[in-house]
Amino acid sequence: THQPTCGCIALPLLPNVNERPLQMVDDVYGKEATTYYRVIGVEKQRTRVALYPQTGRTHQLRVHCSHREGLALPIVGDCLYGKSDTRLHLHAAAIALKHPANGKRMVFKSAPPF
Repeated sequence: THQPTCGCIALPLLPNVNERPLQMVDDVYGKEATTYYRVIGVEKQRTRVALYPQTGRTHQLRVHCSHREGLALPIVGDCLYGKSDTRLHLHAAAIALKHPANGKRMVFKSAPPF
């Protein structure tokens, strides 16, 4: 199957009460969860993806990557939704926020260590 190089994943999430701490996709009772994504490379049968969450649900990126209606590509090292590795290969490369005192936009960047 051919994977699109960018897009939007909109799968509503709900805690799985029978398998905590897992989250599950639920079109009826789930809360809105939206993630934009862009494939930035493929090497050694691994796909590197930039993820841009628009909402902040628990395990949102992990579920959106692993779910068959999402990317169907579990994050390397995700022992809950994929399989274990030396570490979880999920990294916040950049985060932006407003300074609490002066309101100025602050951006912090960190290159992925993998």
